[in-house]
Amino acid sequence: MPLDEFYVYSPELDNYAELLLTENCLEDRGYDLPVPWQNTDYPQPEDFNAIGFRLFNLDLAKKWGYGFAPAADEESARLWQEFITETDPYFKDAEYQAVFDECTDEIRVDDPDFQQNFDGESYLAGLALQADGVVLQDAAVVEATARWRECLAPQVDFALPDDPRTGMPPAESERVWKSEGGEASAAEIRDAIADAECRESSGLTAVAYERNWEEQQKLVDENRDKLDRIRSEAVERKAKLLTIVAENAPAAP
Repeated sequence: MPLDEFYVYSPELDNYAELLLTENCLEDRGYDLPVPWQNTDYPQPEDFNAIGFRLFNLDLAKKWGYGFAPAADEESARLWQEFITETDPYFKDAEYQAVFDECTDEIRVDDPDFQQNFDGESYLAGLALQADGVVLQDAAVVEATARWRECLAPQVDFALPDDPRTGMPPAESERVWKSEGGEASAAEIRDAIADAECRESSGLTAVAYERNWEEQQKLVDENRDKLDRIRSEAVERKAKLLTIVAENAPAAP
């Protein structure tokens, strides 16, 4: 999509670099924070695009129903989850929390960009939502959505939402599927496949994508100067963060 080129790095990289600096600060004060190695490319799983937008199509429906695909880098994800689990009890210690906060404050004084104030990311997200709002009201999209509903309604045992792009699956579908063990049941996969097929046959997938592209391109053309500045600042910020990571992160396993 036209806005994608301006998403240069993910906020996760900011968080990771800050935690590495916090680890050093805590160690100087006699405390521990075992921040693990992370894949700083932050590759997306199969059901997300490069900027973190959730995808849904027939191939994905056949594999996972409406569920999430595995992490693209399972080792990186595993290490991070272990880190979260291991350090969670630390923050129940008031003394540790106080020292952690002191370190964070010191780091953010030295580098105010660590204030978690991702104005550029927020601006991009706002433009994307603005485009999507226009698309949702577009006559061709409304007509395709009606065809999708006519196609899918006889095939499922739950009510369909107004907007299939954000409302599927509805909460009541869990009662119908009775999934167990966290994995998609046969019923869920069946309904997800029917959904994906109806989106294609109704033309909804194609027309929504085309109209979204057009609206995003208009917004890019109207806001090019600010978007170029956001990208330039993000490129500079990413280079700085990767230097911090290179100097402080543990080696890859």
